[in-house]
Amino acid sequence: MLKQLNYTDLISAIQKRIEENTGIRCYDMVPINAPSPFYYVEITGKRKSDTKTMFCETYNVMIHALSKASSSSVGIFDLINKLEEAMTEDIVLPEGFNLIMQTQIAMNNLITEETKEKHAIFQYDFKISYGFKCK
Repeated sequence: MLKQLNYTDLISAIQKRIEENTGIRCYDMVPINAPSPFYYVEITGKRKSDTKTMFCETYNVMIHALSKASSSSVGIFDLINKLEEAMTEDIVLPEGFNLIMQTQIAMNNLITEETKEKHAIFQYDFKISYGFKCK
């Protein structure tokens, strides 16, 4: 039986890439009263996307960026630029899994929270192979 990628391994790989390349904390669950700026990651879906030769799944991931409270948008745009630059490098997966595609789909929202923190939400797809088909 083929082993599919564990959700925590995927989130960990994304967090590591973001933190290494931005120097800013990335959470999978934001602690109460966590100081901004920070990023957090959530998996919002998974679908089969096998090819002719490989078993694959595509994971839909939302990456949130929260800037410090401000009346200016400079902070959030800085976080956006850092995230986009960080994610130009592929994530590193555990042995036995291959990253086929890492794609930014969209920036879904850019909102101002009640706390005056700016919040941007990005959608990414990660297509991951976990085995080869053979006849």
